[in-house]
Amino acid sequence: MTHLYEELIDVLEKELTLCVQLIELLQKEKDVIVSLNPKALELLLCDKELITAKIRVCDETRDRILNSLGFKGRTITEIAAEAEGIYRDRLSDMASRFTAAIQSISELNRFNSLLIERSLYYIKTSYNFLYSFDIAPKQKVSMEA
Repeated sequence: MTHLYEELIDVLEKELTLCVQLIELLQKEKDVIVSLNPKALELLLCDKELITAKIRVCDETRDRILNSLGFKGRTITEIAAEAEGIYRDRLSDMASRFTAAIQSISELNRFNSLLIERSLYYIKTSYNFLYSFDIAPKQKVSMEA
């Protein structure tokens, strides 16, 4: 059973590393949104998708291990409370680190969403301003729109 705890902690560490990488990308995304660089934003989105896919693989592995340990559907904190000796401390530490990472991801996503919303508002306002003078700006629609 201890090898399952070790596997669980290994998977959680990999997943946490991916979350930290996601945080770094979200911080870069903020700068790219402000600079209105669509190509750089597209590259960042590809990187985010790749990290998200890797996180999903870790989630599936974690779920498999939790099922084997009899902890299906439980949080890391709940598992830590029932874990043996040294694993209790390690899992409690992991739970705290995940909580901080998830809060950072949530805040950065919220902030970036506001930036995108504002950018779209300014673009729409500029378009309407030009249209009010009978100037029809060229419209370029991306494939993603």
